[in-house]
Amino acid sequence: MGDGSSGAPLAAAVAAWPFLCPIDANGGGVYCDPASGELRADPAYWADFQGEQSTTLLASPLPVPTTPSEVIDTISVETTNPDPCRRALGLLFREVDLDFVLPPNSGGMSGIDGDDMNYFGNQGSGTIFATHSQDNKLTAFTLNPGETRTITMNVEAGRGSGGATITRIQKSLRAWVWSNRFN
Repeated sequence: MGDGSSGAPLAAAVAAWPFLCPIDANGGGVYCDPASGELRADPAYWADFQGEQSTTLLASPLPVPTTPSEVIDTISVETTNPDPCRRALGLLFREVDLDFVLPPNSGGMSGIDGDDMNYFGNQGSGTIFATHSQDNKLTAFTLNPGETRTITMNVEAGRGSGGATITRIQKSLRAWVWSNRFN
């Protein structure tokens, strides 16, 4: 309302603040577009999800490496900050699911990205089939405005003994991304 003159100053039609938090500490900005003179508010916040998963039933069992830890498979996901204005906070969920066959007096380890997560050993007299190891990790990451990054997860196994093998590798990599006002 008004034309900006001293007799008719500009005034904006406004609504009441609808949130429980104080407006002076939490309200966003209002800006004047220099090209058009129109009022503009803070850009909207963005969120996105990217994920990859696969299951491999091995035609021939994979011997569990006897070294402390070796990469036996990888998976990658390309994740993008959909916000062109703000950094994004991401949560990365990594999951590895291995099936071990453990003959008597054998063992094997499963892990994710350099972290030994589980060790299974068979001290009995019979073979244990399809011993199931499911390991998960949740970590945070950030992306700059509009940035795309490929994140790779290493599936690891090691400390194999006594003829332990892996018959199935299931892996999943999921990324949730939110633009963030505070970073």
